[in-house]
Amino acid sequence: MSIKAVCFDMDGVIVDTMRHHVDAWRHAFSEKGYDHEELVFYLREGMPGKKTIKDVFNHSNVVANEELIESIYVQKRNYFKKHAQYDFIEETVSTLKVLSDEEIPIAVVTGSRREFVSEVLSKLPVTFDIIVTGDDVKEGKPSPEPYRLAMDRHPFKPSEWLVVENAPLGIQSAKRAGAFCLAVETTLDKKYLGEADKIISPKDLQYHVKSLVNGMT
Repeated sequence: MSIKAVCFDMDGVIVDTMRHHVDAWRHAFSEKGYDHEELVFYLREGMPGKKTIKDVFNHSNVVANEELIESIYVQKRNYFKKHAQYDFIEETVSTLKVLSDEEIPIAVVTGSRREFVSEVLSKLPVTFDIIVTGDDVKEGKPSPEPYRLAMDRHPFKPSEWLVVENAPLGIQSAKRAGAFCLAVETTLDKKYLGEADKIISPKDLQYHVKSLVNGMT
């Protein structure tokens, strides 16, 4: 295997924001009288906002009109923007520094909006070669479109890309795009990450990424 570029999801991989996204989703649904467990939203990480709402309602056998969907979507965004605080995931940041120092192309592919992505990435000590946000695609994860868009911006084959993910839909997106996928257990237990090529602890991320880039697997 020859890995020439590495792509990272953002929420839950680079920055510890997923718990705030989940809190915002639960608050927005609860305000309309619908209560859901945290896992409902963790398992839908990466799915576009309005599609998340529709999917949750479909699985609950609830018919929701566009007005309700829009209201929940706006409330979630506003709550997240007001209350979210975040810390960078140290193991990922150190891995990014190593890749940057070795001039390995790095990309970020996320379902988050460009405004928030720009805010987060501006605080990192590295510069990404490629950035794909939720505003750049028609279909979010698990569609392969987000990762394929990143791949199309570099001359490498899909099989030469490594993707670091933390959620089932992101893993599916990466695999459908043709990449090798590492799943880190930052937000979900490994039983939910089984479609990845390898599941690892965050503390082992740098070792596995360097091994794959150096062809040591």
